[in-house]
Amino acid sequence: VSTQSTGAGASNFEREYSEISADITAKIGRIPHLFGKEKNDLIGDVEVLLEEARDLIDQIEVESHGAGGEQRRQIASNVANYRRDYETHVKNLRKARLTYSEDHEQQRSDLLGNEHKNTMVNNSERLERSSRRLEDGYRMALETEEIGQNVLNNLAQDREKINSARNRLNNVDSSLTQSSRLLNNMYRRVIQNKVLMFVIGAIIVFIIILALYGMLK
Repeated sequence: VSTQSTGAGASNFEREYSEISADITAKIGRIPHLFGKEKNDLIGDVEVLLEEARDLIDQIEVESHGAGGEQRRQIASNVANYRRDYETHVKNLRKARLTYSEDHEQQRSDLLGNEHKNTMVNNSERLERSSRRLEDGYRMALETEEIGQNVLNNLAQDREKINSARNRLNNVDSSLTQSSRLLNNMYRRVIQNKVLMFVIGAIIVFIIILALYGMLK
């Protein structure tokens, strides 16, 4: 009865392992078609199933110790196959982590291509904007240069006008100096003439007095 019970227990574990192994195979096959969190979640599920599968193999092996004769050898052979199958699942999971399907590779390539295209368009737009700013800056520089040249020309003309006005002021000053000298000379002459007239008048008065004095004698 113990041998039959052991064989039944091993059979149950083997049937459960077969179901888990099939589930592991199916889920590993889906991993390359996924990205991001969905892919990581499925990898986590497979790792849990692998742990359960390993525990089942150990349970089957423990159960084989209670079996006898041919049944024990059969279970031991099955355990060896299950361990190889388990190692194959581990290797396939490792590959699936790094593998992408052709559709996803194409999508990834298209995505990178679109990103590259968008980057090129953005760079082209930035270059165009920079070129327009440079052209505007160059035009403003030319306009500023023209304005500066006009200002310099105006300043030169104003300088000529100032020099001309200063020359006229110098001429006026010279004329005023000459006029002042002339007025001074005229003033002195007027004074001299007044003095002379006063002297002449005094002499005439003196002569008249002398004449009258002579006549009175």
